[in-house]
Order: sequence, then C-alpha cells, then structure tokens
Amino acid sequence: MQPLKPIAEVLIEGELSPFEHEALHRLLKRGFTVEPPSYTPFAYGEEDLATRINITFHYPYNQDFFTRHLRENWRELKDLIKEVRYRRGRAGAAFTFTFVQDEFRLVFKSGNEVDHDQISSAMDQIGHLTGIVSRMLKAETLPETIGIVECRFDKLTDRWDEFRATNTAESNVYEFDEESSNWRPTNV
Repeated sequence: MQPLKPIAEVLIEGELSPFEHEALHRLLKRGFTVEPPSYTPFAYGEEDLATRINITFHYPYNQDFFTRHLRENWRELKDLIKEVRYRRGRAGAAFTFTFVQDEFRLVFKSGNEVDHDQISSAMDQIGHLTGIVSRMLKAETLPETIGIVECRFDKLTDRWDEFRATNTAESNVYEFDEESSNWRPTNV
C-alpha cells in the first residue's frame, strides 16, 4: 500500500496563463495531494505586481521534503516559477512558500522586486537551507513556543534574511541575530 501524499495548496494572486496553471498543478500532483490553483486579486496597494504564486506545503521543511516528495520535480518547479517571472517582464512576479507542521509555519517570501536571476538564486537557496534553519529553530535557541517564522529574500545580499518569529499567542515578535545565533525581541 502506497503512503498518502502530503497536501499542497496553491493560491495565485493575479493570474497565470492556462498553460502555467496546468503545468503547476500537474507538477505538484506528482508528489502531493493538491487541488487546482485558486485565484484572488491582489490586496490593496500591491497592484505593482502581475502574479504571486503562494504554495503551502503541509510538510516539515527538511531535507526529506526535497529528496522524497519533490526530487526532480523541485528543479521543474524552480524552472516554472522562473519562467512565470520572465514572462511577466516589468510587471513582475513573486512567490511565497509556506511549510506547515502541526501549529508551526515557516514562510519564505521572495519579495516583489526580484528579477529572473534573483528568483533563481532564491529558490536554489531554499533547497539548501534546511540544516541552517533547523539549527535556528532548535528548542534551546527559541525563547518560547513559536507559531510562525517568516523570512524575505534580500536581493542586495543575495540571501534569505530578516528571519522574524512570532509566538503562538501572536503577542511577541523576535528576529534572528546571526552574530549570537539567537532570537532577540524586537519592536513590531
């Protein structure tokens, strides 16, 4: 008996072409239980972007995710998102990947003003940061139970940066201090 596939959800802000829509759904369907992408208009003030692909993976962010569930499909997913960005030209495209495990969410946001090469770099790095992120999220480094960690891609330094954590009660916010390798409280 084959084990159940983890769930993936896709929300598109803006639009995809019918080809992009089908390619994304077909690609994710290989390793995940997934419905066709749903669509929503951009929130007020974000109209300067043509498309944002939001994918939520109901699976922990670890090496197993990339070797067991995506394998060669990760490369195809990267290529598809790079192609979407390329086709939007100056109008722009971005992505958000969210990994959900129990009550915890890890969110990677590419940002709105990344170009084709920067999106390529950002996606490559997501596949290689599992060890670093797992060390950042060890119980001894966390000040309390964290509900969400978000980070953004910094195109100037060409790396994922600004790791911010919010506790489960959403009352305390922390940012990761690379020098001390600890989370410190921050003003929201």
